Amino acid sequence: MRNVRWVLSVLCLLSAGGAYADPRPLRTGDADLLPTGRVRVEFGAEFLQGQAYPLSGLRGDLTRLGVGSVQVGVGEYAEFGISGVVQDILSITGRSEPVVRPAVTGNSTNDFGNLLLATKLKIFGESGPRPALSFRFGVELPNANQENGLGTDQTQFYTGLLLKKSFGRVRVLADLGLAILGSPVVAGKQTDPLTYGVGAVVPLCRRVNFVAEVVGRRGPEGRIGNENLSQLRAGVQLRTGILRWDLAGIRGLGEFDPDSGLAVGATYEFQAFRKDPARVRIVR
Repeated sequence: MRNVRWVLSVLCLLSAGGAYADPRPLRTGDADLLPTGRVRVEFGAEFLQGQAYPLSGLRGDLTRLGVGSVQVGVGEYAEFGISGVVQDILSITGRSEPVVRPAVTGNSTNDFGNLLLATKLKIFGESGPRPALSFRFGVELPNANQENGLGTDQTQFYTGLLLKKSFGRVRVLADLGLAILGSPVVAGKQTDPLTYGVGAVVPLCRRVNFVAEVVGRRGPEGRIGNENLSQLRAGVQLRTGILRWDLAGIRGLGEFDPDSGLAVGATYEFQAFRKDPARVRIVR
């Protein structure tokens, strides 16, 4: 216990810098929007042990490099974002009978991660007992392919409501939505699971936060390629200078989730443009 307190004290003393919103390393969406012209860039890596791919029958340790996103505040009530992974590298430790046989013969395989394009619309902000509420919708492009054993070759759609409520200095995030996932096995079939996320951000001192969440998806049928997933993440955010660093441990809660893992990354924000002042034009 003394060691934990000593580490937290050092982190609090070392940290300094500007403020950032919540997300990384959490995956639960934040109902708050970036101000107009504000840009947030997130970049990091993940290391996952025992990751399973039932569609290709592959299993192994997954390294995800360039886990990144860019979000832009495009107006008072709208935010646009793009996210993806530069490279997924799977070190294969086991194989089972595949549903779709991949073109992988060695002990490893790699591919680009899927690209997600999303828009977030503000419904209302937090006020008194009322939480902030936003609506988000997006499309995930099938950049990772079946031949490399890491993709499904299916375009996926997501919609959801995001909530955020403050209890003193503690912030609670919630994300509830619906996904439309095309089947990589049966043409014309789809799976429509419920997507969910519940997270919390707890300030430990002025520049250090403890963060934790449970996030995943679940439907009546966990079809091959669109399995039910659930994951627990817990870690810290540390603001130093112009960057906010993050570190989180990962624990898979479902059959097809990784056994354990680690996520690390950084976040940077800057003002790219400013809202033009209102202009009044008189037409005669």
